[in-house]
Amino acid sequence: MKIRFTPDALESIREKRAWWAANRDKAPDLFRTELAAVVAKLKRGTFEDAKLYTVRRGRRIWRILMPKTRHHVYFWRDAAGQSTEVLLVWNAQGGTAPDFSP
Repeated sequence: MKIRFTPDALESIREKRAWWAANRDKAPDLFRTELAAVVAKLKRGTFEDAKLYTVRRGRRIWRILMPKTRHHVYFWRDAAGQSTEVLLVWNAQGGTAPDFSP
């Protein structure tokens, strides 16, 4: 399965990875490790633990929780199931939800 990342996803990943490495001295690589595990699931097409988040412009947007870092990975798959696009990585405890409005 092909995985793509939106510019917003790449920016959020860079920011969160840098923050985690700088502020979590006991587990500086935990964010990167959990994200890699989610991406591996998406590549295999196995994401039973994903939850439907919303539907926008006819697309189902899903999310998977990275349990130790408490971040969600938001993504959608094309209709044929051939590719997945990661839309954003968001702090699950941030108090607000991401807005995927057009």
